Amino acid sequence: MSDIDGKEFVLAGVVMKRLLSAEQTVGQFCLFENKSDGNTRTPIHVHAKDDETVYIIEGELTAAVDGQPRRLTAGESIFLPRGVPHQLLNMSGNPCRYILIGTPALFDRFIEEAGHELQPGEVVGPPTPEEIERLREASSRFGITLLSEWPQPE
Repeated sequence: MSDIDGKEFVLAGVVMKRLLSAEQTVGQFCLFENKSDGNTRTPIHVHAKDDETVYIIEGELTAAVDGQPRRLTAGESIFLPRGVPHQLLNMSGNPCRYILIGTPALFDRFIEEAGHELQPGEVVGPPTPEEIERLREASSRFGITLLSEWPQPE
């Protein structure tokens, strides 16, 4: 088995490359390298069964944790514990790359159901209504509660 999974998924306009899956870590964690084009935001949500850790490789990302925004730049990280509402935003107009670690490994299976595999030549943009509905449906199966309308009305 390869040490790197390498499958790429799209969720909420973010490209998520799975580096380590639950299978490879005996369920302990999953590891992703994520890319945002500079105009992405996740819904405000709460995880009941897993935690997330984010480390910024390049660019910037805002983590709104329990309603408090925190701007993160390259070399900075944040721990997002289960039970605490959070949202990840990159509305800077500039690309951002970051590592996401889910502990224990539930997030990789969530991505498979809520997102879709990146297709060759696909141009990633804002989520379609079908993608939003798939995310809504998968969330409850993985202990994720969406807390607000998303995307927000213009």
